[in-house]
Amino acid sequence: MSDQGNVNGKRRRDYNVAAASESSSRDTRNNNAAAHVSRSLFDLDVYLSELLGSGIRVDYVPGWHDPTNANWPQRPLHSCLLPRSTGYVDLFCRGTNPYECVLGGGGDDGGGGSEGGVRVLGSDGLNIADLRRFLTTTTAAAGGGCDATTTDADSGVVAPSSCIDALHRTLLYGHMAPTGPDSLPTFPSCEYDPFVLTSRPNVYFAGNCDVYETRLVNCRGEEIVEESPASTTAHDMVGGATRLVCVPSFALTGEVVLVKLRTLECEVLSFNDVPNF
Repeated sequence: MSDQGNVNGKRRRDYNVAAASESSSRDTRNNNAAAHVSRSLFDLDVYLSELLGSGIRVDYVPGWHDPTNANWPQRPLHSCLLPRSTGYVDLFCRGTNPYECVLGGGGDDGGGGSEGGVRVLGSDGLNIADLRRFLTTTTAAAGGGCDATTTDADSGVVAPSSCIDALHRTLLYGHMAPTGPDSLPTFPSCEYDPFVLTSRPNVYFAGNCDVYETRLVNCRGEEIVEESPASTTAHDMVGGATRLVCVPSFALTGEVVLVKLRTLECEVLSFNDVPNF
């Protein structure tokens, strides 16, 4: 009995040591993760404050990995996380995800549009990445733009739909998050759907895409052939136009996208000193 009791006691001690070791390892990982987030936010705050100190207006849109709520729509980052940047009250805007604003004009015209300004709408791109899981395109119809989306494997080699096609689809659907809440985490609402597009934006973007892509479409959602875009403005076109922009992930490509508000032309700036991951 004494030997059996010693064996049982040794096993209990072994279990306690194993449990304590696992708990200690978990605490270490949590502390390291918290330190990484804290350092990343500090670096971000310093970088944004330098831009703001130069007089550059910044609208910050949170994303999937930011410290905010996971379900869409995501709330802005709390001001305590970016203390330096939030001091620039007139230049810094903590936006939601998705995000909407009017640039270069007098604001809302009362009918959901913009009075002399450019209405910009977009997201961090999670809705587009999730929608692409349900869309495919074939090589036989690859030149058909958004109409190339199909699930017929007999018409060619099936491949995932491009980011620009998926973004175009959401504009045609009139809904920014058609896969929520089934596969995209969204807040349930029985009164209204915040992701319904009640009016067309002038610039419609998605971030964190694989590559830079853009497309100009008219009020019917048809692609516009851009022969001389500088000769006319977006508001001069019948019904206006919408510039679709897939903004590439800066961490992967080192690229940023500039959009000219008057003509909706796009220009890509590349920073070659970004490390390859």
